[in-house]
Amino acid sequence: MKHLPVVLAALLAVAAPLAAAERHGTDLFAGYSFAKIDNVNRSGGNAAVGFDLFGPIDGFVDASAHWGSSGAESLADLTLMAGPGARFGKRGGMVFFVRALAGLVRDRASIAVLDVDISESSSRFGVLVGGGLDFPITEKLALRAQGDYLWNDLAPGIASGSDSGEVGRSSGFRASAGVVYRFGIAP
Repeated sequence: MKHLPVVLAALLAVAAPLAAAERHGTDLFAGYSFAKIDNVNRSGGNAAVGFDLFGPIDGFVDASAHWGSSGAESLADLTLMAGPGARFGKRGGMVFFVRALAGLVRDRASIAVLDVDISESSSRFGVLVGGGLDFPITEKLALRAQGDYLWNDLAPGIASGSDSGEVGRSSGFRASAGVVYRFGIAP
């Protein structure tokens, strides 16, 4: 985990010249998302926007929400992330992207006792690193498959939602699939 920022920087440095050959405009993604965070399976949705930022660097904004349960406890999470990345491939064709995002992670854990819901929420900083592949359907539509690794610090005294009751860090993988609509620069 210590070398993750160095590996990501090297990957972006290598991918950036490849991406410089063609601008990709803006794309909008929406789809189903599955997350396994601290050994708890969660289902939900993911929406993202990718856009030309400057030179070979692209900007990404990503939001996702997931719901699941661990025993009698209901769990929900929301991520709102933004950051740089690189897209390469031919616009209108297959496009591969990598990105490193940072932003807000909000968790909520609740339990129902008779007619009363008891819940605890926490918000904190998180990092999302990953990439994906867009498969063209038409000139403006594509199918996307992507995978990300989520890492965040937990607030002092907040359990991660796992059965182990760990305090300190929360992490997991997220896989998403859905539809991409491309607009912006004419192909």
